[in-house]
Amino acid sequence: MASFEPEALMACLDTTILIDLVGRASPRKRQAVRKIKQLADEGQTLATTRFNMAELYVGLARSNHPEADDKVIATLLRDFEILEFTDAAARVFGSITGFLQQIGRPAGDMDVLIAATVLLHGHTLVTRNAKHFQHIPQLIVEQY
Repeated sequence: MASFEPEALMACLDTTILIDLVGRASPRKRQAVRKIKQLADEGQTLATTRFNMAELYVGLARSNHPEADDKVIATLLRDFEILEFTDAAARVFGSITGFLQQIGRPAGDMDVLIAATVLLHGHTLVTRNAKHFQHIPQLIVEQY
């Protein structure tokens, strides 16, 4: 696989932290808020991917309060740069998927799409589910 260099100090937020941020008061929400404050204190720009947005919208489709939750999601996403999936990211996706299949550790397509996008941009992925990404080479993952 090609080597990826960070463009700038940037953290890409996985769906888990986004869900925890929009959730009701809980220990997970407090952890997520602490992590966001830490990243901001470090001067990191916050981003997410279109795929993470799509996963939030799946939750919205299942919500008992879709109008209110839609407003919360829109407000949350307004503060983040959105990383797009490009032709180059598609090639990285193919490379990662082929590698994971070769070593007998396939991962879910959505997780690999997110990882490919994050890798291409050279950012760190912030997630509560680091094990979903553990076999993806060169991906820097921070668990909160």
